[in-house]
Amino acid sequence: MKLPILQKAKLLQYGQTQPLSNYDALCLSVIIPHGSTDIWMYPLKKYALLYGSSFSFIMFQPIKIKYVMLFLYSLIHIKNDLCINRLSLQFLYSGLLHLSWLWYPEWALSYLAWIHTFIHYKKVLPLLSKLQCFSLLITSIFIYFLLVNQYIYEYNCNNIWIPIVIGHILTNAS
Repeated sequence: MKLPILQKAKLLQYGQTQPLSNYDALCLSVIIPHGSTDIWMYPLKKYALLYGSSFSFIMFQPIKIKYVMLFLYSLIHIKNDLCINRLSLQFLYSGLLHLSWLWYPEWALSYLAWIHTFIHYKKVLPLLSKLQCFSLLITSIFIYFLLVNQYIYEYNCNNIWIPIVIGHILTNAS
């Protein structure tokens, strides 16, 4: 028996049999733009080095290695969503959350869109200009209309999104 997360990964790798639901497209349209705040929040050298090294190291790895790396880096990143000073509880929180995603991968999109991304925005939006905030809104709307009723594999591009996500995680490491 394969874990549902592995079945979902296979769909991403070889193409879905049906378009994304409106809800999945909405979640992705909230999640995807939040990483672009790195450009405004960090010095060019920092995010260019971290995104570049992530891309050069991870992009050309076998797909299974990419997903394992994403899982491990995500464990470390999501722990920061729990705002307490006990590292053990942060890792327990992140570990249990990720464990639930193995069996219920659809929960990951909901969590990332409605909890993780909003925690991220709560930290960075006060530091952004009105134009930058407007840019995030327009990007979200554009992504939603790009993804709704489309097959995700048309935009998957050999899982290029994985090293980009890891670059974001590295840039925002605490």
